Amino acid sequence: MSTIVSLDLDDLDCYHAIHGLDAPAQAQGAQPGLALERWLPRFLDVFAAKDVRATIFVIGKDLERDLRERGGRGAEVLARAKHDGHELANHGYAHAYDMVRWSEAEIAEDLRRCDDLLRELGAAPKGFRAPGYTHDRRMLLQVAGLGYRYDSSLLPSPTYYLGKLGVMGLRRLRGRKSVSQRGGASSFLGNTAVHLLPELGLWEIPISVSRALRLPLIGTFLLPDAPPMMTRLQGEALRREAAQTRHLHVELHAIDLADPEADGLDSALVRAARELGTPLDRRLERLTALLAARGGGTSIARAMNRSL
Repeated sequence: MSTIVSLDLDDLDCYHAIHGLDAPAQAQGAQPGLALERWLPRFLDVFAAKDVRATIFVIGKDLERDLRERGGRGAEVLARAKHDGHELANHGYAHAYDMVRWSEAEIAEDLRRCDDLLRELGAAPKGFRAPGYTHDRRMLLQVAGLGYRYDSSLLPSPTYYLGKLGVMGLRRLRGRKSVSQRGGASSFLGNTAVHLLPELGLWEIPISVSRALRLPLIGTFLLPDAPPMMTRLQGEALRREAAQTRHLHVELHAIDLADPEADGLDSALVRAARELGTPLDRRLERLTALLAARGGGTSIARAMNRSL
């Protein structure tokens, strides 16, 4: 049994944009830096207790804002993560969902800016994950140009892609436009196993999906009472599969451990993001149980060093 754990540090503004909501207001106490300052430490505590070394995908603009405007408090948490043996990887500078439409020069500059910031922390990034998973060969050429070893943008779940299109359509009917991209179907199709992209010199490390329907084995589906598009019983079955499958690459998002009240989240976001309706203590319990059942977990880079 092998387990890879990865964590995306998408901050609050990403979720407001995905759900077609106005930019997050700070009046209720929600502040920039929730992902770095509040949500990441909750994960690090769980990881330390369950012998996990994860890959943490960092957004450059959020790290830069932390260093310039917030006294580097989030950077200190990332330094703790690095000290604890976690891998810091590139999630883009702007975390632009439409980056796949940019010119190659613009993509290269975005990736380089995030890479530079991570190196300022003493990290040596080896991999990349595209915002919203949407990627193509042009983008991966720029990833390879940085000398990286892998990409982990592939979520081979056509079910997820079709569900995303349906949700986007419903929101549009309600006058709310999501920044999520309708295109990029290839990012949700393809090989579920780790494989080499020989023309790029990159390894592709897909996120795991279920055997039936190829449902994503990610925090959004594994931690709430009733996952998107599923009943409670189906959610329990998905958690059992994640606990028992031979090889698992589970992707988590920082907001998976958000506390809507303590973190001052907008009620409109809590209604839109179904997983936030499950109390934090229950989500924490399920994450802890999954990692315990798997016997811990490792980062992408460590797994590659052991196996490739």
